[in-house]
Amino acid sequence: MRELHVVAVSEDGRHVLLAGKRGATTGGFRVALDDRLSAAVRGDLPRPGEVEPHGSELTPKEIQARLRAGESAEAIALAAGVPVARVARFSGPVQGEMARMIDAARSAHLVRGRLGRSVVPLGQAVDAAIAQVPSLRPDSTDWSTRREEEGGWLVTVSWFARGRVREATWRYDPAGKVVTALDPASAALAHVPAEAPAKKATPRTAAAKKAPAKKAAAKKTPAKKAPAKKAAVKKAPVAQRVAVRVPAKKLAPGRSRTLRVVPDPEPRKGKKADERDGVKARAVVPGWADVLLGTSPGNDR
Repeated sequence: MRELHVVAVSEDGRHVLLAGKRGATTGGFRVALDDRLSAAVRGDLPRPGEVEPHGSELTPKEIQARLRAGESAEAIALAAGVPVARVARFSGPVQGEMARMIDAARSAHLVRGRLGRSVVPLGQAVDAAIAQVPSLRPDSTDWSTRREEEGGWLVTVSWFARGRVREATWRYDPAGKVVTALDPASAALAHVPAEAPAKKATPRTAAAKKAPAKKAAAKKTPAKKAPAKKAAVKKAPVAQRVAVRVPAKKLAPGRSRTLRVVPDPEPRKGKKADERDGVKARAVVPGWADVLLGTSPGNDR
């Protein structure tokens, strides 16, 4: 089959001039600029061997709706019986819209129940988590999205690690700019919890509350022991009274010494007086005056 090359448009603007040699300035062939040629340029004409559809042809709106739902251009063209080029011609705007939705979802912050809002956006959290996956194949991470019938978008990230493809999916609501996880694994992958200072303050508060109890216990302990100390002080006079009655040493035999009578420092008490004071009656030891005078202790001198 001979190949022709475009040279220019005819002076009336209704034909395209063609030449058999590349770079020629004049053309020996021409083709009318009609609807069929325009359809061929757009890719709407069937390829050799394909049957041109009649009647039930997809509209551009239907093609774009199916592209947003996640169908490929090849699958749509095969199901509709139209050339792939015809479907691909309407995929440009849809692909741009999908890219914007992926960027918006990656910029949103995931919220998990009692854990609260993630401190970093979804995209940053997922990228950091996937980078730490063992046996991760380089350049295997891929982001994709598709639109649901309700109007929301499902955003999916896939990567290859440990011999198989793995993926996580979230639902993004463009109206509220809210992203939610579809399963616990996806939620954990995209959420970085904040460090709560309140948890660290809890032990300190408990210790502060217990401090007064310790001080109160310390104050009560001496108060209980105080009566015992006072009772010991009361017994002191008895010990002094007994010590006064310790017998003195006797003189050695054969030695003489001038003795003088010294009165006792305090008058002796009788047996009844000692018992009244709480002191048990004991044997009376004679003093120096008794030895000298030959009197018995307790008698009148």
